Amino acid sequence: MRVLPDLSLRCLTSQEEVRLRDLGGRAMVVNLWATWCGPCRAEMPMLQAAHDDLGGQVAFLGVDTKDPSTVAGPFLEEVGVRYPQVVDPAAELLRATQVPGLPVTLFLAPDGEIVDQHIGRLDRDTLDELVAKILEDAASRH
Repeated sequence: MRVLPDLSLRCLTSQEEVRLRDLGGRAMVVNLWATWCGPCRAEMPMLQAAHDDLGGQVAFLGVDTKDPSTVAGPFLEEVGVRYPQVVDPAAELLRATQVPGLPVTLFLAPDGEIVDQHIGRLDRDTLDELVAKILEDAASRH
């Protein structure tokens, strides 16, 4: 079973640490991004819209990667992204995915298993399809 690495990352808006392995319990979309990544910037409003539509069914988490949080916070405010964000300045999670660049979006079952991943800019149809897959997978495990 492929799961998130046992990392603790700081919340973007506070000093609170979030242990990635403790995030289970519901299906989740984890998006690794950075302000210097054009495709990341382009997909952020769509991800917020998806969170607004699907947040009752699936959790969303952004992982600001190799980016100063002093830049990331103002960018998120500018584009209206309000779902939870953590900071990964050393790109530990990105390295664990073994993907060479951003954006990367991981789709997790409620037990924490990484069911799928999407490399590159994500569109809404693909996001909806992959969220449906993790929700179906979660339902079949019960």
